[in-house]
Amino acid sequence: MKLMCWNISIKLDNAKQVGEFIKSQNPEVVALQEVVRHFDDSVFQMYKSKQDIEQIIKKNYPYSFFGPLWITDAFRKNSKMHRNFNGFVEQGNEIMSKFPFVEATNEHFYKIYSYALDWTNWETEDHARAVQIVELNVNGKKLQVLNLHGIWTKDKKGDSRTIKECKYIISVAEGKQIPTIIVGDFNLLPDTKSIGLLNKKYRNLVTEFNVKTTRPKFKDNLETGNNVVDYIFVNSKIKVNDLKVVDTDISDHLPIILDFDIKK
Repeated sequence: MKLMCWNISIKLDNAKQVGEFIKSQNPEVVALQEVVRHFDDSVFQMYKSKQDIEQIIKKNYPYSFFGPLWITDAFRKNSKMHRNFNGFVEQGNEIMSKFPFVEATNEHFYKIYSYALDWTNWETEDHARAVQIVELNVNGKKLQVLNLHGIWTKDKKGDSRTIKECKYIISVAEGKQIPTIIVGDFNLLPDTKSIGLLNKKYRNLVTEFNVKTTRPKFKDNLETGNNVVDYIFVNSKIKVNDLKVVDTDISDHLPIILDFDIKK
């Protein structure tokens, strides 16, 4: 079976392209970051990505779970309008599956779900962050998937918050001794101390498969000079068949597709 991990970008009007791409790849499990769920019909169309994607692929993915990070109707910086949604929206992570959920939770590990209006200091303070933890029933076999969008640091080298974040992810993942896949946009470079903590416990497939970038060409000139920030980790109960990063400019991140089996 296949799992896709992808940050689809809140900044781009690309939901229909995202939906069609997922449909073309047809993975059994899809884990997305920066998905937007709208509450008001007045919300600008580009901020209705959850609805637009599901309209294209919902019949192929009867099971879905959305985990919101925050809610707002606008971003303001220094009391000036920075981004207007024209109504209330939530941004979060979403897992869609062809297999049923046994259980699913959305756990905030940094700040709490709240009305996020003032974004003046977000580069130093960041916003709320959460991890989705789901258990799937795959034809009688258990599969745990964790999906997150990690704490943002400008240099992508992390700090004490990201170390705490990764320790939390490990502790949650080890709560069940079952086949486990951890995915997401971690906002961290491969050689950071934070990612190193996960490397000690899990196979880092992005490093193992020598992935050079998880960003499209139009994002090559990042301030860090290194374009790997998205990852897939697995435990020993997952048999890895292949991993590929698909070159597309639909989003400002590239989709990663894992081909795997659940070990007996």
